[in-house]
Amino acid sequence: MRRYIDSILSAVGNTPLLRLGALSDEADANIYLKIEYLNPSGSLKDRIAVRMIEDAEKEGKLAPGYTIVESSTGNTGTALSFVGALKGYKVLIYETTPGRVGAEKVKIMTGYGAEVRSLPPEDTDHTDKAVFGYKVEMPGRQKCLELERQNPAVWWARQFSNPSNAAAQADMAREILTQLPEGTVVGGFAASIGTGGTLRGCGETLRAHNPGCLLYGVVPSTAKKDLEMGKRMESTPVHGGLLADMVNEGFMNQLIRIKNEDAVTMTRRLRREEGLFAGVSTGANVLAAMRLCRDLGKGSTVVTIAPDNADRYFTAERYVT
Repeated sequence: MRRYIDSILSAVGNTPLLRLGALSDEADANIYLKIEYLNPSGSLKDRIAVRMIEDAEKEGKLAPGYTIVESSTGNTGTALSFVGALKGYKVLIYETTPGRVGAEKVKIMTGYGAEVRSLPPEDTDHTDKAVFGYKVEMPGRQKCLELERQNPAVWWARQFSNPSNAAAQADMAREILTQLPEGTVVGGFAASIGTGGTLRGCGETLRAHNPGCLLYGVVPSTAKKDLEMGKRMESTPVHGGLLADMVNEGFMNQLIRIKNEDAVTMTRRLRREEGLFAGVSTGANVLAAMRLCRDLGKGSTVVTIAPDNADRYFTAERYVT
């Protein structure tokens, strides 16, 4: 039997599902964490990068000689850089994370051979260190739109509205259902919202398994104003998308706002108590999962995601969606 793989792309997906120990005991429930930072480039966005690129190839929208462009706070940019390099495409990323964390992520993407143009936001709310990606990526999206219109050999991945994003994460939910103990009913799912693809893709699939599954979206505490704006967004080339659709549809049962300091504190607990080398968004997700456990009651089963690892938060610990 063959024990090797022919391409590192074959290692994307099929990540472990971990039942948290101390934190499940604390919640008097079952909290399962999908360890997505074990994907090759270190985040769940490897799934969507492979799916978006391969679907575009099948549809004739992406071909040899093209350049892939995207606006990103880091993880999607890294994943597209990784997958694009292996498939022989040029990749251009507008990196939009403010401060030193952005510089850290640029190093990772350029390591894969991507061209990265830093575009730090000018209007970041400094009352909290958390970063709401949906907002800060907007200027980069405008740049991507301009490049796409100027050059027919430019393919903009459009992670915020590309249906392949949610489809890839629906696959993740199907993995979760096969990994859970037989007969388990998932009472709730919590996920940080960047594009909205994780909550949409996983949420629809988990609800198909249990129509009563509660879906909690997780955002930085500074995101309230932006989500209210989202209710009025139209599906233009740089607005709308998965998040605006979910807000308008009332898809989420509840929106949980997490302070940066609380997400960091939980992330540190996860390292000490669960041995998880996870990024700060994992801490935010687990806090929301514990809220779900309280709402669902004793013995409930809740699932959440460890989106990325800690190697991109050494310089500064910030909750970035």
